[in-house]
Amino acid sequence: MAVVKKRNQQTESRLLLETDDPVELPPAEIEDGAVVLQFEQFRQHVPELLEALRAGTLAEPVPVMMDGSTFVVHGATRSFWVKLWHSSVERTRVERAQIISCLPSTRGMQIIVDDPDAYDDDDDDDDDDDYADEDDFDDDDREVV
Repeated sequence: MAVVKKRNQQTESRLLLETDDPVELPPAEIEDGAVVLQFEQFRQHVPELLEALRAGTLAEPVPVMMDGSTFVVHGATRSFWVKLWHSSVERTRVERAQIISCLPSTRGMQIIVDDPDAYDDDDDDDDDDDYADEDDFDDDDREVV
């Protein structure tokens, strides 16, 4: 797992968490003001993310981002896409957390289909006939009101 050191003029050195593998995060200190939001609508869910980070959690890479530094952190009701900067390689203090996305959690949800054959896509070949009647429509058939 690589931890990349980033530096800017406003803050001390921070370690950006980067890896292609899930990371077990230990319980960490994080201040309420250390969270940066991509969109203001996420603000109401920040306490849930803080709770997850303070308790320790699993951070899983977001495969569609392909940057190695965006992770999913699951809270009680939401899944957060975040970038995390720590103050040390022990990862016990989060200096900054950037929320990229915040989605309702679907963990533990099960979808039960009573009759899987009813949803079978084998009849896709005759889908062309679904709109056959529309071809029979003629401009002369229109009624002017």
